[in-house]
Amino acid sequence: MDSQATTQTSTLPEIIVKGKFFSQNTIDNLWELCKNAGTPTKFVDEHGVFKGQHVADQLFFDPNNLPDLINQVIAQAQEIFPIRTKAVEVVYQQLHLPWDIHCDVESESGGRPYYNLLIPFHDVPSRTIVFNQRATEHDAFWKYKQMNAHVKKPIDIETWNQYLGMCWPEDRNWLTIKQILPNQNARQLVAFDRYYFHSSDSFHLWYDGPKHFLQVLLDKA
Repeated sequence: MDSQATTQTSTLPEIIVKGKFFSQNTIDNLWELCKNAGTPTKFVDEHGVFKGQHVADQLFFDPNNLPDLINQVIAQAQEIFPIRTKAVEVVYQQLHLPWDIHCDVESESGGRPYYNLLIPFHDVPSRTIVFNQRATEHDAFWKYKQMNAHVKKPIDIETWNQYLGMCWPEDRNWLTIKQILPNQNARQLVAFDRYYFHSSDSFHLWYDGPKHFLQVLLDKA
């Protein structure tokens, strides 16, 4: 689906967090739709910090044939953007373990990556951490590390251990924090530039149960 936003003309923030953006009824119905839309795919980490472990269950929707309610929700979110956008990936995520450091672009996709949308279905004491570092020639963080030197003032060890202790310890040397986002809340809309590297926090250490949310990747139309 695509939409032409008409309500925003000022410079768009690279990170957007809007509480109570959706109605509770909309979120309840959207979650129920996602839970009954099909059988999710089990994602097992093959190379990262949780190698061999069940990280997520993912249900991918066809962006060209979305249920009406998902179309409506995406259209509502698209209104915050000053340009035409289109959803190129729509996924119901059930996250059992944190996503490690990554960005949501693919260097050979041929698209025009724009914003990553996160639409939580429930309140969870867990935050997304967005870093100042961005993907350029390559989308994988291990490639980024090969092509870039250590930063002069990396994330302090206390903050790293508080939020990112599950990540490879050496990764800290390439990263500075752009923003620690608020806890995930139902009705919230989170959006940020897809080129920024980001990570889940170590929510598995203090929260028992998966995080449920809809993720939408937008391209420039």
